Amino acid sequence: MKITRVFLLSVLALLSLSGNIAAYSSGRKANCDYTMDGCPKIYDPVCGTDGISYGNECTLCAENLKRQVPDLIRKSGPC
Repeated sequence: MKITRVFLLSVLALLSLSGNIAAYSSGRKANCDYTMDGCPKIYDPVCGTDGISYGNECTLCAENLKRQVPDLIRKSGPC
C-alpha cells in the first residue's frame, strides 16, 4: 500500500514538472537580427514565454541578451 502511494505521488510529480516545461518552452523564436542597431519605437506587443509583455520583438530580444536567457514569443499581443 505504501509503495503504491509513493509510486503514484512520483508519477504525479513527474507529470506536473513535464507540463511546466512544455508550457515554458512552447513558443516561436523571435527575430533578433536587428537588436544590435537599436530597437524601433514601434508598439507591436508580444508576450514572452516568461509571462512578460514586451513592446515589440526587438525589446524581447534586447532583454534576452541582457539577461542571457532564451525566452521565446508565446503569442502576439500582450500577455
